[in-house]
Amino acid sequence: MSQLPLLAPRPPGDALLISCKQNPKDHTEGEWEARRQVIESLYICENRKLVDTMAIMTSKYGFAATGQMYKKRLKKWNLRKRSYRTTPEDATDSNPAPVAAIGDLVKPAAEKTIARIIKLGPYAGLELILENVRTWSLCKLESRHLAPDPMVRYLANPNQPPIQDSRTMYRTFELVFDLWHHGKGQLAGMAARRAFYVLEFVLAEDHPDLVWHVLDTIYDMADRGHIQLLGIFLAHASELSVRRFPQEHPLLKILQQLTKCDLQTQVGREQVCHLLRSAWLRNVDILSDYIGSPGVGRLWLYEQLIWDGRTSLRRDCDLQRKEETMMTALTDLRRDADLDPRMSELDKLRIMALMLEYTQMDLGDRQRAEELAIYLLNQTSLDKQASRSSARFHAYARKMLARLQEHRQHYVQAEENLKNAVETRVAAHGTCSDLRVIRDMWVLAGHYQRTGRGEVAGQIVGDAISRAEQYLGHGTNEHG
Repeated sequence: MSQLPLLAPRPPGDALLISCKQNPKDHTEGEWEARRQVIESLYICENRKLVDTMAIMTSKYGFAATGQMYKKRLKKWNLRKRSYRTTPEDATDSNPAPVAAIGDLVKPAAEKTIARIIKLGPYAGLELILENVRTWSLCKLESRHLAPDPMVRYLANPNQPPIQDSRTMYRTFELVFDLWHHGKGQLAGMAARRAFYVLEFVLAEDHPDLVWHVLDTIYDMADRGHIQLLGIFLAHASELSVRRFPQEHPLLKILQQLTKCDLQTQVGREQVCHLLRSAWLRNVDILSDYIGSPGVGRLWLYEQLIWDGRTSLRRDCDLQRKEETMMTALTDLRRDADLDPRMSELDKLRIMALMLEYTQMDLGDRQRAEELAIYLLNQTSLDKQASRSSARFHAYARKMLARLQEHRQHYVQAEENLKNAVETRVAAHGTCSDLRVIRDMWVLAGHYQRTGRGEVAGQIVGDAISRAEQYLGHGTNEHG
């Protein structure tokens, strides 16, 4: 039996190798002026988006600053977008930045531009991966022939989620990290093998969620320092993708490019994390343009932006700036669901949960969030609806309400709701050792730890680990 040190070499308790953020700082006037020409070249001459300019300045030049800092500086410099674009011939050879923006790669000057980008070595990965993310997202948004929605199948039978569900794969790798953190190396190794087994089925279905749950997993491995595990994941996913997808498939090209990145040094891993972060921010812009568009009622679009927006890769994407558009779209979806007899009750609950998540986690409107949480609790009351799927949403509403109560230091009520969420989740999945039940127990343990009840928190952690043993002891045959 293989041991986890072969998969994740960082001993428990060691400091993380890299942080989620790039530590932006207030630069001096001289530091800004020294970088002005490069920033102007990227943002104005090459007409890149600000987020891409920031990514390049951080990953290539080690110049990290927040979006607000950049906006203030651009205003001070009086730099605004113009209608013109420079050609490759206009740039000097002394400037190592790519000459053309991604959109120019399809123009007649493509051969010369691509040749110059390739000379930049690892930096070319930023452009190539961002372009393939764009290709993936637009393809899914414009396609009318998508794989069946995994969430629909999951809600239809929550006691046995479909093995093709990429979200389950991601959560299983999260379990690896949690168990390793608690010093349970052998169990973590079992969870890793389980996750790799699920990956084979996940890559058999070309759903919009696929690429992002794969990139979430890669980001977490790099960010947490599980480098050998990451190497195995990239090699395995790449090999499976070669067999499954055509040569020009965006996911295959993304994996191949990531495999070439420097994962052995801290600087290299920081670059990979920032690269993936930039890719997600670009995807937010792409998906946001489709919010509220006529005929776009696909819930996966909203779930990518809102529901899955709490993963390490996707946090703090400034989605609140889309408040008016997002709330109008969700309100319209909810109204249409109420009027359309073909819309299932579960889809209605999904829309309500999305409204709650966005209101509480993105907008920070606690009063409105509490109203939505209570409404969702009433709609999923186990006395009214005994279905396991509605129980899942009931558990979710309990956890969201507990967040609000903990913020107000109403710790007794918060504890009661979190304990109820665990019990309801057990009812939803028909077992006390489901992956989602274990995740809710980590949340409950965290509550006890934050409120100074370390001994109780330890007991909950021990219980969660015992349930993880049961979950992993079932093996992979349950899906056979």
